[in-house]
Amino acid sequence: MKKRTEDLIHEIMESKNISTYIDTNQDEFLDTTLYQHLQNLLAETDLKISQVVTRSYKGEYIYQVFRGIKNPGRDMLLCIALAMELGVRKTAQHLRVARMPLLDARNRRDSVLIFALERKLTVPDTNDILYELEEECL
Repeated sequence: MKKRTEDLIHEIMESKNISTYIDTNQDEFLDTTLYQHLQNLLAETDLKISQVVTRSYKGEYIYQVFRGIKNPGRDMLLCIALAMELGVRKTAQHLRVARMPLLDARNRRDSVLIFALERKLTVPDTNDILYELEEECL
């Protein structure tokens, strides 16, 4: 992925033929599975699955996600992102691969999650803030 999303959207809007757009932007599409993506993240971060399990506070379910057995929801993916200290940009890619809504700074709860990701807060610390602000915990 080399082009910004905004640039791709502009190209789509200006395109006279969607097939041509798709052919010329083949390298821009997310064609990886969540399983492959998670394996890549483990390699990039030098973390073990057991460490992600411990840091996410989600137990056995995380093992099943990393084995490709379970298909996690957005909150579980966000717990993984916090546990792996991905930051906002990597978390956006993480959510895109899983076909989940991206974090939105205009949403109160998502604002807390953005704050937590950038500051590398733990899942419990993030949940404490969410709870204090009367937002749904992860």
